[in-house]
Amino acid sequence: MIGRPLPLRDLGFQSTLELMANMSEVVRVCPSEKGTFILKAIADKTTKEIAKLVARQKSARARKSAAVKAGAASPSKNRQSFRWRGRAPVLPAAVKAELQDLLS
Repeated sequence: MIGRPLPLRDLGFQSTLELMANMSEVVRVCPSEKGTFILKAIADKTTKEIAKLVARQKSARARKSAAVKAGAASPSKNRQSFRWRGRAPVLPAAVKAELQDLLS
């Protein structure tokens, strides 16, 4: 996000995972298959509404299935949804500010 590696050692951490584990009010570290981890953001009062909207979205599998079903009838919709996949997500200002405070 800032174009350079996190200064983990300067912050007193040995790894990014250790940093995330010490930010329990911001992110939850969940073990996953094959020794990997999933980082889940914890919503606060400023991001609760966004979290609700995300939770109400259909799963990626359901969207893909719906897109395949609609493919023959409406190819323009598939092209439109494909264009959105390549765009980077936009972080809320509150999240950016918290990351900047953490990094400073």
